[in-house]
Amino acid sequence: MKKTLIALSVAAVAATSANAAVVYDQDGAKVEVGGSLRVLLSKDSGERADLKNKGSRLVVKGSQDLGSGLSALANIEFRFEKDNENGFDNVETKRLYAGFKQDGVGTITFGRQLTNLDDVGLSDYTYDLGGVNQTQTSANKSVKFRSAEWSGFSFGLDYMFGEADKDEYNNKAGWGAALFYTADLAANTQLNLNGGFSQVKSNNVAEHKENAFTVGSELVVDKFAIAVDYSQNKSTNGVDSITYRSMSNSTVSELPFNKKREIGLGLKYQYLDNASVYGQYIWGRADQVDLKKAANLRAWIVGADYKLHKNVITYVEGGSFKAKYNAEIGGGKDTDNYAGVGLRVFF
Repeated sequence: MKKTLIALSVAAVAATSANAAVVYDQDGAKVEVGGSLRVLLSKDSGERADLKNKGSRLVVKGSQDLGSGLSALANIEFRFEKDNENGFDNVETKRLYAGFKQDGVGTITFGRQLTNLDDVGLSDYTYDLGGVNQTQTSANKSVKFRSAEWSGFSFGLDYMFGEADKDEYNNKAGWGAALFYTADLAANTQLNLNGGFSQVKSNNVAEHKENAFTVGSELVVDKFAIAVDYSQNKSTNGVDSITYRSMSNSTVSELPFNKKREIGLGLKYQYLDNASVYGQYIWGRADQVDLKKAANLRAWIVGADYKLHKNVITYVEGGSFKAKYNAEIGGGKDTDNYAGVGLRVFF
């Protein structure tokens, strides 16, 4: 059952881990090297057709057995693009962290890393376009604890460091918490329930905090999966600071909002061992401080993938995002359409 779930939900991540080459393994010390090359030929609204680098990476992992189920670990991930610009000519340190793992207890890490909240959303089966999770999913400087699983339950805690200078606003400082549950309901049937909350300081418009949460549920029956997520993000101090909806590297609406809510419904069917089709539909609404229902969003995404080899994935994906505005802020609508063909080669 778990193998089926991995194939449906995290095939690309699993491939990266499984294909890593062990370059050193002696006296309890292990070093693994892996990664992937990810290219995309796409056409977005307002752009010519373009060839893009979509997160190609080189990952080096190290671990040292300390005895009694305790181990030290380290991780470095280089991306061959800078600030998600989709180019082919820059190198960026995307992840850099180290920590400890105790069997049966959990893992604690320190550094530049994904937060536990990155795992909360369940309805996004896409490669490039989907997802409604608005919590803080990564941090430049953080402490992260992820518990071991007990009877299907696990949890995660994150603390994010901000500005070190006491004379400056503590921008990007915050915390997060997440809860996860997995249950086998029957043969080849699994239920997943996730939830998470984050609070992060920001001064992108004025000094304020952004409070966000996401809850999700997923039912996996053999090779079919269906999931629903609800996510909400709200700025404090009466500030309009939240961009409505980002899709790929473009933004449907440039208007700032105070509160944003989205629901994502995702479906995936693996009709062959090496091929699947998937989709997501998104409903959204955004409010400004002085105007409720300032904008509405409707979006759809569909795609299909095919594995030429366990290390080689091809896919085609397209979608449309539409934001419609309240007449009190000028009315009208913005639309962003997208189509792309991608290739990922893991090593």
